[in-house]
Amino acid sequence: MPTDSGQLFRLRAPASGRESIADYRSDAVYRDEETGEELMPVAKVLPLAPSDSSLPRTPMNLRICRRCEQLTARDLAECQFCGLPS
Repeated sequence: MPTDSGQLFRLRAPASGRESIADYRSDAVYRDEETGEELMPVAKVLPLAPSDSSLPRTPMNLRICRRCEQLTARDLAECQFCGLPS
């Protein structure tokens, strides 16, 4: 699953369940800052790389397009579905 493509991953410490989001690289070791546990990749974060948007798809980073009413990232200059400028 992990690649060196600049994809954001959700990382989890197996024992404590603590999570973090990072630009995962397979040659690096990621550790929880407080517990010191090694963090393992569990899921890719949307949007998948490569993407024009660099923000994770969370409600606070989305907006509704005026034309097509689809959810699109706030950091994009135009709607990714209909092309309407923001």
